[in-house]
Parts: sequence; C-alpha cells; structure tokens
Amino acid sequence: MTLPTQEPTPSTLTSKKVNIQTFGCQMNEYDTDKMMEVLRHENYTYTDNCKEADLILVNTCSVREKAEQKVYSLLGRLRPLKEKNPELIIGVGGCVAQQEGKSILNRAHNVDLVFGTDNLFDLPEMIEEVHRGNRIVQTERKAYKQKVRNFIPDFAFENISKPGLKAYIAITKGCNNFCSFCIVPKTRGLEVSRKPENILEEAASLIAQGTKEICLLGQNVNSYKAEGVDFVELLGHLNEIDGIQRIRFTSPHPKDFHEQLADAIRDLEHVCEHLHLPLQAGSDTVLERMKRNYTLEEYLEKVELLRSRLPHASISTDIIAGFPGETESDFEKTIEAAENIRFDQIYAFKYSPRPDTPAANYDGQLEEAVKAERLNRLLALQEKIVAQKHQKLMGKQLEVLVEGTYPRDTSSRSGRSREHHPVVILNSDANIGDLVDVRITGAKKYSLEAIAL
Repeated sequence: MTLPTQEPTPSTLTSKKVNIQTFGCQMNEYDTDKMMEVLRHENYTYTDNCKEADLILVNTCSVREKAEQKVYSLLGRLRPLKEKNPELIIGVGGCVAQQEGKSILNRAHNVDLVFGTDNLFDLPEMIEEVHRGNRIVQTERKAYKQKVRNFIPDFAFENISKPGLKAYIAITKGCNNFCSFCIVPKTRGLEVSRKPENILEEAASLIAQGTKEICLLGQNVNSYKAEGVDFVELLGHLNEIDGIQRIRFTSPHPKDFHEQLADAIRDLEHVCEHLHLPLQAGSDTVLERMKRNYTLEEYLEKVELLRSRLPHASISTDIIAGFPGETESDFEKTIEAAENIRFDQIYAFKYSPRPDTPAANYDGQLEEAVKAERLNRLLALQEKIVAQKHQKLMGKQLEVLVEGTYPRDTSSRSGRSREHHPVVILNSDANIGDLVDVRITGAKKYSLEAIAL
C-alpha cells in the first residue's frame, strides 16, 4: 500500500535520527530500505554517525560464517553509547533475530527490541512499546498472504529521499527448496509472491524518480507466480514501463530456468544479457547431498538454453568449496565444470555450517585447511578464465550505464555493461545515469577499460 502524506502526529513532531547497520545479501539491503521508508513516516532522518542516533537498528544475516558473533561483537561496541544515553533505542532485526529471538535480549542487555523478517513494517508500534518501558521480541510469522507487504514508497512525503540510479524490488519472500546448507526457509519462511500490480507500481514510481536499472529480488526469483502472472509475464510487463532502461534479476534456481525465460532474456529489450545461475557443486553426489534437485548434466542444459540464444550473454554463479563429504574426486568435478562452462564471475565460499540446517549434522565435515585449499584452487582457475575472457572482449562494442566517477582517475567514469562487466570509460565527461556506447581497449584484473564512441 502507499503510505499517506499525513499530518505529523504528536509522537512525530520532533525529528529523530536513525542509524541502520546492514549485514548480508541484497534482500537485507532491500529490507533496510523499507525500514527507512517506514521510519521516515515517523519523522526519522538517517545518520551514519551512531553517536548522534536516537535509534540504532542492526539488520542481520545468518547465511555467512560467524554471523551471530559479528552481531554480538557490534552490540558490544554499542554498549557505551547506551550507557551514555539511556534514551537510545537499539534494535536487532533480520535473519539472526528471527533465528535467535528472545536469547538476544537475554545475552545483550543493551538491546531494546528484536524483530523478525516478517515484522519490519511493525517498527512504529514496537518503538512505542519501548518508549513505554518494555523490551520487545516480535518474531511471529505473518499470515501467508501478509508476508510480502504491498508497499510503495511515497516520494512526495517530506522526509523521503529520492531513489538511486539502480534499485532493487523484492518480488518474493521466503523459499520452498530446503537446500541442506541453507537457513532461509527457517528465517524467512516459505515462498510467497507479491501482487504483480504492486510490483509494477513500485517500479513505475522508481523510474519516474530517475531510477534507470531495476533488479528483481527473490530467494528463487524465477518461481514467482501471483494472480495468474508468472515470472516471464512479469518481465514482459516491466519491459513496457515507459522510461525503464535495464532489468536484472537474482537469483534464479536452475530447476526453474526454462526455454520461455531464456527467450525472454533474448527478446525483451530492457532485460539485460546476464544470468546469475547458482551451480554450488559439479559433483552429482554432492548436489544430491545439498538437495539441489538437479544434476550437472541438467545444469549444463540450462546454460546451453541461454547460450544457444545469446552466445555473448554472461553467466555468473555461486559455488561452495568443501561441502561435508566432498571428496577430492568430487571437487575435481567442480573444477572441471568451471573449466568447461567458463563463468564470467564466480562467488565462491568455503562451506560453513549454519544452525538448524541438515548439512550442519552431516558426517564428513572437512578441515578448514582442506576447504581453504580447494577454494583457492577454484579462485585461481577463475582468475585465469576471466583474463582470457577479457582478452576476447578487446575491440568489442558495449553499452555502459555510467554509475560514477572512477575513484582512481576523476577524468574517467565507471559503470557496468548490460552483460554486467565492470567498465572504466577513460577520459570521459559523461554524466551519472548516461548510457554510453564504448569500445573495449584494455583490461585489468577486475575491470575492463574502454573509450566512448
């Protein structure tokens, strides 16, 4: 729903400052944006200085290793601020909050409120309860149809800031896949999709305010379906919004990537020629233990689906090194898969056990040294592949969305191509937000160099 531009209530007459510290994925970043939208309607403005904040929120992630320790370490660093200013409110939200609940209040006595992944829109009521002298834990799951709030930022509201050049829109919440290493179904619940008209309204609002690129978010984004509209149809509707320049999405699940979606990436003008398709492992034995619901052969068929239509499209992926029970032979199959597929980018991680996931209790947990060695081998291979791919791009023409001035050379501009390649445009006076046709002239380890045409 669109929040009204209402008259301030007595509780919101005095401007207050909030600091939000975010851990984790793009979905967490999106949730942080929504927290800020809600709080601005309560007359909060953002500050990056914790010392001047009236409210500090920690938006947590439980996917990465030692996530809980990082959260408690931060809360410990905030303790002196609370001692100096007892009126300061400190809250913990996100996946660790959903997972740990009341134990956070028991362990961190400077925390006033804990709220789960379904509860961020209830922040005003929770803050009022804290003002009444209560410490709050609110991690109850919302009714199925309320999990994804139909929320459109009201940019006309006095304290709402304008959106950026690139923006994220969450179209689903939760996941039904239950991969054995993943905590998401427990921290974010089962999958539910937003109404298509609400997504389109939010996208149109962003575009009208100057956003050029929209990225659709979901734990399994391509399984979206609401009111008879599936993901491909949603992309088609977004593609027709006046003024939209680029559409991306992350992350699709290989089992739900099909010919119609490959055709859409090829045929829809504003959908970028880039696909993030998590592989996780190249061994069928490991994939089965991960409960990924596809084989390597099936994954390769998905890659071919896209490359048969768009040979120049880029593909990135996620890979876990050192999954429990992974043998040297298993890992060699991952190396072989990476060599054959030749990803444009790999997000690779050592396996780390997450609480309440089946894989945390699997036999065959590997030593850290083994996991680190395998990860380093994979990264070294990928570095060579990227260097070779960069050489093949020499002389090619690409379209770049200018995102800013290049920090190392203020006479140059930086941005990304439609294929998601990072590009530095040398000696350019292009403005942020411009779409610039360039020719690739050079390459560094992590980016390409180009001249404007």
